[in-house]
Amino acid sequence: MNVTLAASTGARIDVWREEDLFHARRADHVTEPQTCLSVDLFEVIAELTDLDLDDTTQAAEAISLADQAQRRLHSTYRDK
Repeated sequence: MNVTLAASTGARIDVWREEDLFHARRADHVTEPQTCLSVDLFEVIAELTDLDLDDTTQAAEAISLADQAQRRLHSTYRDK
C-alpha cells in the first residue's frame, strides 16, 4: 500500500514502505523513487515537495508529513 501526501507547495508525493525502507516519489512523475530509512524520510519529503528545511515552518511541515506517512504505513505494515 502507498499513501499520497500533499504539501503546501502543491506538490503531491507517493510514499510506501518495504520492510524497514521507505520509498517516495512525486505523484505526477514516473521516475525512480528515493529510498531512505524512517529517520531520513522528512528530508526526502522536503526535497520532493520543494519545502525549505531552513525555514522553520516548512521544516515543521516536512516533519509532520513524514510522521503522517509513517503512522499510516506502520499500521498497514503491522496488519500484514
